[in-house]
Amino acid sequence: MTPEGADTDDLLWNTAARYADQTLTQGETDEGLYWRRSDPRHEAAYQRLLRIAQDRALHDALTQFDQEASDHLVSRRALWQRPVVWGGAGLALAACLSLFLLPPVIADWTTPVSVYSTRPGEVRELTLADGSQVTLNGGSRLETRLTGYRRHVALKSGEAYFDVAHDASRPFYVGLSGGKVRVLGTEFNLSYLPNGVELDVYEGKVRLTGDERRYGDFTRGMRASLESGHVKPLSRFDPQGDDWRRGWIEPDHWPLERVVQALSRQSGLSIRFADEALKQKPIVGRIRLDAPEAQLEALALVHGFTVERQGEVITLR
Repeated sequence: MTPEGADTDDLLWNTAARYADQTLTQGETDEGLYWRRSDPRHEAAYQRLLRIAQDRALHDALTQFDQEASDHLVSRRALWQRPVVWGGAGLALAACLSLFLLPPVIADWTTPVSVYSTRPGEVRELTLADGSQVTLNGGSRLETRLTGYRRHVALKSGEAYFDVAHDASRPFYVGLSGGKVRVLGTEFNLSYLPNGVELDVYEGKVRLTGDERRYGDFTRGMRASLESGHVKPLSRFDPQGDDWRRGWIEPDHWPLERVVQALSRQSGLSIRFADEALKQKPIVGRIRLDAPEAQLEALALVHGFTVERQGEVITLR
């Protein structure tokens, strides 16, 4: 299985090739113009392919091919005025694209996906093939495919802290439900919450992109959420403060449901709500993750609910 977003670059270049060939053969269309203007990367790819297609050496090769194939019966009109050459230009353009795209695609096909997962209550530290470090929180799943051309991973569930090795030639992508993250080398945390995904940036710059290609760039101390494919900036945080990797969380008006999620990931306990309204109760403070029952009982005294435990199951009423 290919991590989400793994085929984005291929799709961009294939689409750019289609519109470049269309411009050369039929003239520019409104559809192609709209696609180019929708994203600066589209325009850059389109212009690059036009330059390849109109390269003088390529012209000369196509002219020679055309002359030999027609046994010199075709008049020597300008290359781009001869309809018979359109097919040759398209093939040459496709060949150029194949040389550019095929090695990464083959590498994807031949490199298996590596899957890493943790049970609730288990924390796991990973070193990926490119030297990047990943810390998985409890109840998490990460899928990776790293080649000499691309670095793509997908966080399917849970929470993970990434310390990405810098490589300007191979951006590091993290596929998410509803979007993706792109970095060159930095440190950040991603966490699936009850209503989306949260990004916390500890070092460097991170680009968070939603389903509709709308994105935001976030730097050290900045926080953002991805909800239903939409990117939303949040209040800043202190990168020097404690976090789940050190056994603490610092809720700032978090809903109780989110606090319970953090406690469950670290402890492995099943914590349920008998009263759905309790899920949205705002929590502020500093909470230890290694003593879930004691922390919940302290919160219960302040917020007026009760904590009941039966075996490995805690119920909040």
